[in-house]
Amino acid sequence: MLRRLGSYHTFSAECPYGTENERVMEYALRIHEALRNRMPEPFLEELNRWNDMDPGASDKTYVQWQRGALADTPLDLMKSWIDVVAQNNNVWLVLVFHGVDGVGWEAKPHEELDEYFSYIKDYEDRLWVDTFGNVTRYMRERMNGNVQTRVGDGSITIELTHILDPEMYSLPLTLRTYVDNDWRRVVVHQGTQEMQLVPDKDARGTYVQYQAVPNGGTITIRSAR
Repeated sequence: MLRRLGSYHTFSAECPYGTENERVMEYALRIHEALRNRMPEPFLEELNRWNDMDPGASDKTYVQWQRGALADTPLDLMKSWIDVVAQNNNVWLVLVFHGVDGVGWEAKPHEELDEYFSYIKDYEDRLWVDTFGNVTRYMRERMNGNVQTRVGDGSITIELTHILDPEMYSLPLTLRTYVDNDWRRVVVHQGTQEMQLVPDKDARGTYVQYQAVPNGGTITIRSAR
């Protein structure tokens, strides 16, 4: 698989039968950057499928909360998992399904899955849905990121960097930068990308929120008035 797909697309995996044996994990993590079975990150709380801890009670920066729906798991319970994620900023819900329409283990009917995924879509303005590998990339980039800001005459320049392998870790991160209160429209530029934004306000002042690529070059922010 590694020879055919390359290291980027074999970044994450799951060892068979959900094993969490530390000796197995030691060898598996030499091959894959991320494993659903085990993620030895100091900033991450791992709650496996049979852990009943409230994910919102963790004091870690991120929580990996694994839930596996069985054939008789009520749909209302499954929906409640989405509600928990929408109410907490640091909970990463890892959903596991093993079958559909009688095919596979503990299979769910496709009608129930359709309703469930529609319920997730109803939250699309509050949730980010992505692969296990990309969420891992984002967390590691954010935890290893470094931001240096310089304020000039009418502009702000930002250097966003990390020390991770740029071939494996190049997902955009979301940044918030505070600007002058009288800026009505703002231009954010990095590389060949440019976007015009309308600033927002909070208790600290006026800001713009945008995405930028770590190690992707200087970010320049200026007023477009």
